Amino acid sequence: MKPLILLLLFVLAAGCNQGHQQDVGDIPFDQAMDGPEFKLCGHESSTKQYYVRGSSLLPAGYKGEKRALEKAVLEQYAFPVSASENGYVTIRFVVNCRGESGRFRVEQMDFNYQPVRFDPGLVQQLLEITRKLDGWIPVGRDGRTYDFYQYLTFKVRNGQIEKILP
Repeated sequence: MKPLILLLLFVLAAGCNQGHQQDVGDIPFDQAMDGPEFKLCGHESSTKQYYVRGSSLLPAGYKGEKRALEKAVLEQYAFPVSASENGYVTIRFVVNCRGESGRFRVEQMDFNYQPVRFDPGLVQQLLEITRKLDGWIPVGRDGRTYDFYQYLTFKVRNGQIEKILP
């Protein structure tokens, strides 16, 4: 009985030491995908979720709000060669306390929320446009700014951006 209890304690202790995400949707650093130039200001666990917004003195989001973000994206978007693309392209990323973005991750799905692969040129174009957006305002609270997670979902119909969410 004693060896069984020791084995159980060992398994539990080993499981606790494995790296895991703090919350669903966290974006840990991945050496294969992320450049070393992007740095968080705080600890991984202090990064706020996109729905955590700052004080009225320093609202988190994009300078000029959604209208400015949409304008910045649509001015850069070129109609792709493939006009048959339909569905959602979601780009998740982190905005640090200086308003810099990094750790980009892409998810693609059809209108039935099933995984699908869009034309790589369309996805790369959306990713590059998102990377170039430079109006991010970090979460502010108690006179400090914090890192936060953000996402943009592009609703694409016939290769055109129909809507940018949220």
